[in-house]
Amino acid sequence: MPFVFLADIEWKVTIFEIIGGLGIFLYGINLMSDSLKKIAGSKLKLFLEKTTNTPFKGILVGILLTAIIQSSSATTALVVGLVRAGLMTLPQAVGVIFGANIGTTFTSVLISLDIGGFSMPIMFVGSFLIFFFRRKKIQHFGRILFGFGMLFFGLDTMGAALKQLVQLPAFAEMLQSVGDKPILGVVVGVVTTAIIQSSSATIGILQQLYSTGGVPLIGAIAIVLGDNIGTTVTSIIASVGGTSSAKRTALVHVLFNAFGTILFLILLKPYTSLITLMSESIVGADYLTNKLTISLAHVSFNVITVLILYWFVKQMVWIVTKIIPSHDEIEIDEIVLDKLLLKSSPDLALENVKKAMMNMGNVTRGMLEFAYNYAFENDEKAVELGNQCEEMLDSMDDKIHNYLVDIGANDLSDYQIQKVAKNIDTITDLERIGDHFDNIFEFFQERKEKRLVMHQKTREELVHLFQVIRMQLEKALRAYFNDDHDLAIEITKTEAELDQLVKDYRKNHLNRINDKNNTENEAGFYVDIISNIERIGDHCNNMAVNVLNKDFSYHADDLEHL
Repeated sequence: MPFVFLADIEWKVTIFEIIGGLGIFLYGINLMSDSLKKIAGSKLKLFLEKTTNTPFKGILVGILLTAIIQSSSATTALVVGLVRAGLMTLPQAVGVIFGANIGTTFTSVLISLDIGGFSMPIMFVGSFLIFFFRRKKIQHFGRILFGFGMLFFGLDTMGAALKQLVQLPAFAEMLQSVGDKPILGVVVGVVTTAIIQSSSATIGILQQLYSTGGVPLIGAIAIVLGDNIGTTVTSIIASVGGTSSAKRTALVHVLFNAFGTILFLILLKPYTSLITLMSESIVGADYLTNKLTISLAHVSFNVITVLILYWFVKQMVWIVTKIIPSHDEIEIDEIVLDKLLLKSSPDLALENVKKAMMNMGNVTRGMLEFAYNYAFENDEKAVELGNQCEEMLDSMDDKIHNYLVDIGANDLSDYQIQKVAKNIDTITDLERIGDHFDNIFEFFQERKEKRLVMHQKTREELVHLFQVIRMQLEKALRAYFNDDHDLAIEITKTEAELDQLVKDYRKNHLNRINDKNNTENEAGFYVDIISNIERIGDHCNNMAVNVLNKDFSYHADDLEHL
């Protein structure tokens, strides 16, 4: 390789091309990924939930989904949300994460294709779709194309400048040192990916650098290994402050890549020989400067690691559960709403629904306690936990509702039809209770932001209302799941007492506002808070009425419209 001298390089132009090309490349890959996610929309979550009932299926779905949305981090975030909501087990999540690691290699394969010369027309077509069409989907597709074109344009811009730098003796020696000291390459990969937070981006940069012929293959593979560890930083950041399930999912991602990196670092020389053999047979003599060589190293790393660790999914789940135990969080059982039971055994399907509804009840109880802790104990973490409960209730309501409607589509007895209808009403009540607690969180947050001081009498009244509603909710859940008529009757009586309490406290509140001797600002959301508590009591009462009501008017045809 011919060398150049420092004076021969136009440094201003070269540096601008490198940083500008890098910026265009990163923006392009981000624009493409965001637009792909918007086109896929909310269906991604539903797709994940319905097609990952085994780790193997999870791997296939993880590969497909990550290849489509071009972001293993986005796939991992979706998985964390589903695990947290009890809609996906940790073993299933492990499968999707395995697949996401393979799917993320799709970008490096794309970059290895020699289509940089078409970046301008690709961007033109993308911009044409963005500016001359009003339909959102067409505009999103235009952004995908525009981002795709920017990706290659940025790489070409950056690559032209890098070729000049590689011809500098000092720069060439530095790149060669990565081959002599592979551990240095791993560190470079970890640091760069941790900073950029995209393994696809750093692999793309490496491919461009490798194509200059300045990076030895063994050093490039060492950087690829480091990239795979660096990409776990995104999932670690996403899990900070989250539940145990979120942290365990992130830890699985870390363990996967750490295991693979250590294994391949130990076997680096034979692995480099394997990649050389593969690349020579596919690419030919110029494999030492072909971007596809790096793609092969990236793909092979992830595929081989998945093939090894697939047989140890249970052990990985056991390890992460031991490392990250649950603390002060809602533990819910893993309930499988099996579609095979719909026709073969509707009674067993309804029994599974009951267990899933009990999970909803546990989450609702937890949300009450988090709301109380935030309001009266100043527990800031309770807000995050409360938000998680709200997401869980929404997801559970949607999944259980759809399953109940599927049960109702079968030939059922009158009792089974009534049970399905009552269950639909009850999960709706539990989801609405979650909405009201969410409102209460918001009202207390606004009080704290405005630094409104709570009057002692106000505090006493609210604490009392929370005690009443805690008792109501507990009794309503016990009455419904145990079909306890006596307890249901007791709830209906207490409901009238709760309504009267709310009226009395609302009146007391108005008197305090009008009291000239009261110097504390009492106008802040008190009426809204107690109104939401009253509505929670109404939904608890609805559950009790469902227990008492033996003659439900629903018929099988009505269930399709619920």
